[in-house]
Amino acid sequence: MLWFGVAIVAVTSVAGAWLLAGGESGGDEGPARAEAVSIDRAPGPQLEIGEQVPAFSAPGLDGGTVSWRDVGDGPAVLVVWASWCPHCQAELPVLVPATQAREGIALLSVTTAVGQEPGPAPADFLEAEGLNLATAVDDEAGSLMRGLGVSSFPTVYYVGGDGAVRAVTIGESAEGAIESGLDAIQRG
Repeated sequence: MLWFGVAIVAVTSVAGAWLLAGGESGGDEGPARAEAVSIDRAPGPQLEIGEQVPAFSAPGLDGGTVSWRDVGDGPAVLVVWASWCPHCQAELPVLVPATQAREGIALLSVTTAVGQEPGPAPADFLEAEGLNLATAVDDEAGSLMRGLGVSSFPTVYYVGGDGAVRAVTIGESAEGAIESGLDAIQRG
């Protein structure tokens, strides 16, 4: 009888932990472990125009590691988003193809605040929208989000080939604002 009680407690504990974790298996959909995420900037204010994007790395949504160094030496767009955010859900399907249509502009994203609100998992959202882009998964502490100074979603940094921020948009942007940001970094 004692073993039966121990087995019931163990099963109940595992099931409770699974439910508290959002019912997910902890694979690519959940936030990354804190030790797997690094950024060379302390939490602080939003990156300003002219400021360098700090080096960072984190687990990739599709596996492996995604790093700011992956963008190379050309202009780039860095978008920080949450899959449950309605403004992100509206902007990413416009921003991603607009950026990918511009030759020579790299695109990298950071998904953060994973599972903090009801909504699709990051991979499910990207797949449903047919979007394919390198995506770093932030940890539960929001280390990348805080290190990049993000306080609202989406935050988009338009970065010149020298690694300096040339333009920033916060919240859902009109297509014209996206095109202006892309123009600013494509010109040099």
